[in-house]
Amino acid sequence: MTKIEEFEKRIIDTGLSDDDFAEYEKLLRRVHNSFLKLQHCYTTAIQFPVNRADSAVALIEWGLDKFPSTWSPTYSALDYIGRIRERNGQYRLAYEAYLRAADVLGEDHLSYSQTLSGSLMWMLLHIDNFTYSKQLEDYYNAFNCIDDFEKAFVNNEFRLYVAETVILLHYGKSVEAREAYENAIKLSKTGFVSRIQNVLDRHYVKDVLRNTPECRLFLKSFPKKSN
Repeated sequence: MTKIEEFEKRIIDTGLSDDDFAEYEKLLRRVHNSFLKLQHCYTTAIQFPVNRADSAVALIEWGLDKFPSTWSPTYSALDYIGRIRERNGQYRLAYEAYLRAADVLGEDHLSYSQTLSGSLMWMLLHIDNFTYSKQLEDYYNAFNCIDDFEKAFVNNEFRLYVAETVILLHYGKSVEAREAYENAIKLSKTGFVSRIQNVLDRHYVKDVLRNTPECRLFLKSFPKKSN
């Protein structure tokens, strides 16, 4: 294990102090360029425990400040901030981080923008308590344009069905909304196997749904089917 790896393991296991930033900067001098230095910061931060989200984000923000780079690692760093906030239930902070990531993409990198729209859509649903907005529909339309393989990941498929349920309810399309709702329920059942799990098995990847308490409550509140 290198000195950098030892240092990163220590701050993941025991926490990050103010003095550690100076030590990390010295160690990262051995890393070839800003791209890789920033990458060290966000790939280390994402491994921090959930209850140290603020510390993890502080490390990434420090990396963004110290090692300005091209759009790709900058986008990844901001996306990781969003993921860290999202898994901690800090949905508005996650949404703000994803918006910063969207600003980095600008009008370019369409496939990244489409994928990011899914994260923005999911956070907006949580912020707005699973109610309709035009912005939500715009995110849904963009995210729905991802390629078929990416769409087949269970979390992507599930999020699209949940958003579709909200949008269809807004337009009074109760039959279609129920169909989307039932598809979301099917995907959330224990033991559900992803449509692409056989492909992912070759890469030792398990496609598992990451639902939230807020989404489960929304689905539970869906009107019962009349006899």
